[in-house]
Amino acid sequence: MTPEERLIPAQVLPPDAIDLFDRMPVDAQHHSLNVLRAVREMGLKDPDLDAAALLHDVGKLSPEPGGQRLGLWLRGPLVLLDATVPGLLTIMAKPEPDAGWRYTVYAHREHPRIGAEWASGAGCSDLTCWLIRHHQDKLNRLNTSSVRDDKLHLLAALQEADNSS
Repeated sequence: MTPEERLIPAQVLPPDAIDLFDRMPVDAQHHSLNVLRAVREMGLKDPDLDAAALLHDVGKLSPEPGGQRLGLWLRGPLVLLDATVPGLLTIMAKPEPDAGWRYTVYAHREHPRIGAEWASGAGCSDLTCWLIRHHQDKLNRLNTSSVRDDKLHLLAALQEADNSS
């Protein structure tokens, strides 16, 4: 992380949320900064979207207190496994933090919800938390009848930036 990059979270996030960003491994911080750059390159300047870009994957930290890590070496195979054997990760996942690797699978699947809860507790806005919670939801599967178009536009932008980064 360059000194300039280290300044960005303080410009975007509430103070307690900066601690969440700082806990992420450097590769995840770089990814989040790339997502932030991408949404800004789309011409979007929304403080809630900016915060969601920086924290959308923070829930992946949840296995760490149990001695587990949801690192790249595991995320790739989990994505491939989910794509080739749909439903298997649901069977493998266990929501109890002491379940070892099975909790890590659970965290992989549930990191948007976990991250949104942490972001809320760290003072992020309701919109930021909503964007984090839904950043991996397929837009055509969301119940969009009660969601404003501007929220959907921000979510689509976050997803596009995340997928391209």
